[in-house]
Amino acid sequence: MSGNGGTVRLRLYGALRQVAGSREVELPCPGVTVKQVLRDFAEAHVPRAANLLFDRQGNIWSSLIVLVNEEPVAHEGPTPVKAGDVVSVLMPLAGG
Repeated sequence: MSGNGGTVRLRLYGALRQVAGSREVELPCPGVTVKQVLRDFAEAHVPRAANLLFDRQGNIWSSLIVLVNEEPVAHEGPTPVKAGDVVSVLMPLAGG
């Protein structure tokens, strides 16, 4: 997919990859923050992913590791993204 404003690549790991059926998704760039990119993904592509990405208050789960261009981002406050950026979402692993 590509839009006039470019795209953002969303890399998915763990259960998110399974739900999406793909390791990477390209999204049109109008989402100007990480949170909006994730919301756009869940609404347009994989509505079931919303529960994996957001808590009941609509905040990104604090247990997720979110990277923009391989740099960790804070969950508080808006983190801007631009065309060409890569947003990676890693889910925690549990086991014993």
